[in-house]
Amino acid sequence: MKVAIVRTVITREKLMADDFTPVSEEIVGYEEVNEDEFYRPLAQFLYPRIKKYLEEQRQGKDDVD
Repeated sequence: MKVAIVRTVITREKLMADDFTPVSEEIVGYEEVNEDEFYRPLAQFLYPRIKKYLEEQRQGKDDVD
């Protein structure tokens, strides 16, 4: 999978105001990465939360019946 390497600039003033929109973005290159390695941290972060949410939804539905 090919990913872009992006240089992003955010001003200190915006950060202090909790505004994380960039002032500028520039693609500085592209890199070929292993898809499993790229998405693994995201999956490890989201999976427990999604699983917990689905279990809570299922329990809430069972309580109604």
